[in-house]
Amino acid sequence: MSNFQPVKFLSAQEEVEYAKLAAAGDKGAKEKLILSNMPFVYYCAKSYRGKGLSDDDLISEGTIGLIEAVKRFDYTKGVRLLTYSKFWIIRYLQNAVNKRRSENHRIISLDATFDPDGDEASFGDNLADTQNLSVEDECENNIKKERLWSAMAGLKPNEREIVILHYGLQNQEEHSFSEIGAIKGKSRARMQQIEQKAFSCLRDNLELLAS
Repeated sequence: MSNFQPVKFLSAQEEVEYAKLAAAGDKGAKEKLILSNMPFVYYCAKSYRGKGLSDDDLISEGTIGLIEAVKRFDYTKGVRLLTYSKFWIIRYLQNAVNKRRSENHRIISLDATFDPDGDEASFGDNLADTQNLSVEDECENNIKKERLWSAMAGLKPNEREIVILHYGLQNQEEHSFSEIGAIKGKSRARMQQIEQKAFSCLRDNLELLAS
């Protein structure tokens, strides 16, 4: 996970002072509260590594949770922002992980369209090179890959490129939606929308190939 530059933690008194200013509309004070608690976002995000999201996506989601916490923070309750923000940071991280799992289930359903045996290999695994297979397994795997690549050929170039970049196909590294958006000059949300549309087209293409 990326290294975060050391920041000065606010004392309880400083936190209240900045919270008062932020509540009055001072954007600089709000930013100060956010930045002073960013190390906690990194700390929470580490617990969600390996659950389908890149480090950048985890930090992004955790930061959104922190921003929400700062917006809702009531300094008059006598609770530190660090304690209050934990709920919001974890909530956004967990929601992001759950959403990715849902996307992965849709990918598995896509595989099942042409695999009546219900093989639960991921979309990326079906297109990736596989080693140490028996002759029979290798033949079956090649058939799967051929069908998927044939279906991929029916996508628009932009859709195909996003799927390839996201899943690290064709010897590419896996990229987060944020990274792909930066490459293509579009938002992360737009990249997700395009991939979802691509999956819908892939299902249709695979059904045609199977008919």
